[in-house]
Amino acid sequence: MTLRRAALAIVFCMTSASAQAHTVVAGVGGFAGGLLHPLLVPAHVLVLLTLGLIAGQQSAAHRRILIPLLPVALIAAVILIVRAAAFDSQNSLLALCAICGLLLALARPLPVIVPGALIAAGGVLLMLDSVPALISVQDTLVALTGTAFSALVLFILFVALSARLNQPWQQTGRRIVGSWAAASAILVLALRLVK
Repeated sequence: MTLRRAALAIVFCMTSASAQAHTVVAGVGGFAGGLLHPLLVPAHVLVLLTLGLIAGQQSAAHRRILIPLLPVALIAAVILIVRAAAFDSQNSLLALCAICGLLLALARPLPVIVPGALIAAGGVLLMLDSVPALISVQDTLVALTGTAFSALVLFILFVALSARLNQPWQQTGRRIVGSWAAASAILVLALRLVK
């Protein structure tokens, strides 16, 4: 029986395709590939969800300050990418998501600087983790433009959703989502660090 499994494993290894960095949907690149990237990468959805929920938890005046921070961070990250090589920021994204999830679960009032710093860091890390495996700078910028647009729309939707959660049971639900997000991020981060 083990010989059969070993032979099957060898056949699967020989027929597998080579891995490509950040190709979320095979054959979809450019702006469309960048647009789909934050929607289909679980770490990106999780960090945008927790950042959006934290921003939505703040007062309306603070939300007007916090929402523009994400596009500024996304643009700053693109400038960093053009100037330097990207690095594996998946662990940093997961750690940020865990922090955001824990803050959501605690449901304590935060000074505007805390969610502001988290949103700025999240925008930069998300873009650094979204660099496609393209040779051309122009193709990379087109894909990153799609990623930035998609991330911004998703973030604004989560902020709007979170801002509407005014009932006590809804706020408890937000805390539960935060704790689940933190637990998921910590679990994935632990598994990545054990490798």
